[in-house]
Amino acid sequence: MEMLTCPLCLNLISEPISLACGHSFCRVCLCHALQRSKKKCPNCRAVCHIDPSTHAANIMLANVARRTFPELYKERQNEAKKDMSTFESTLPIFFYNNVLFPGSLLHLHLFEQRYRHMINRCISSNRKFIYLPNFSDYKASEGDLGLMAHVDECEFLPDGRALLKATLQDRVKVTKSWVEEGTQGLAYCTFTPYEEENKAVDEQELKATVQLSNAFLEKVPGLCQQIAHHIGEQPDPSSEPMRWSFWFAALVTTFSRMGHRAVVLLQETKTCERLKMAKKIFTSIVARSFTNSQQQQQEEGGGGSGQEQPSQTSSSGNAADGGGSSSNEGARSSST
Repeated sequence: MEMLTCPLCLNLISEPISLACGHSFCRVCLCHALQRSKKKCPNCRAVCHIDPSTHAANIMLANVARRTFPELYKERQNEAKKDMSTFESTLPIFFYNNVLFPGSLLHLHLFEQRYRHMINRCISSNRKFIYLPNFSDYKASEGDLGLMAHVDECEFLPDGRALLKATLQDRVKVTKSWVEEGTQGLAYCTFTPYEEENKAVDEQELKATVQLSNAFLEKVPGLCQQIAHHIGEQPDPSSEPMRWSFWFAALVTTFSRMGHRAVVLLQETKTCERLKMAKKIFTSIVARSFTNSQQQQQEEGGGGSGQEQPSQTSSSGNAADGGGSSSNEGARSSST
């Protein structure tokens, strides 16, 4: 029985994880042990930078425990399933000073050590992390709103830096956060889904907003391609109005440079209200662009034709850097 006993819980080992040093522990026990402490074996303190929640179990040891104590092992597995549900909603946090939305694309150049740890763990496990907009202290608090990010592509450079492309998925709300020891400040959090309460939209209002958006984008050659690169392809508004509302909110945020004020668009749980707020902001952008165009024409002595025309330089510039500040702790927005 001793060889089948977990050194941490002193019970029959369940879903055993064996470390490089040779020691084995229950998956749940090892998750708890490594979650807030340095990545070292709880027995001999040998370094073990693994993610026990996704690491492959020791099949041979598990089979021996199952066949020797079948009823007890089944009971231990049921206990482990309940505990592991908590770890499934635990992910590392990436802080960035820009508000993005579900469906947006994220291009990053990771160079700080904590984010190098993060991306290595993501790639070797479920390829997910939490994108958390933050404009002050780069710390997570209970109730903060973020997004689940899924790594689509990642290129590691010879010196350990990483270039990645990720897609932002569902919104989540932070329930608890902490900084893991031995990672140079990598934060983790538990979270719950942040659901849309009402997906209903006014069809006429949606159609008018789509026409306004498309008319503006078509006035600048190549702008649609730049927007698609930074916030993703435009969804079909008729079949996916909620997704389109997020895409439009990302577009408005890109052009308006709203900064932390765009959080209200991310927090909104009614699709129709999000569309109204974003349209109001976008209408002011169009009006300002029209005024700037007229002034430019008058200064050049060409007169004003009265035709609405956005400024190509300013619009393209906003899209090129994703609508966020280039200064950030540990990472830069990358157009590659």
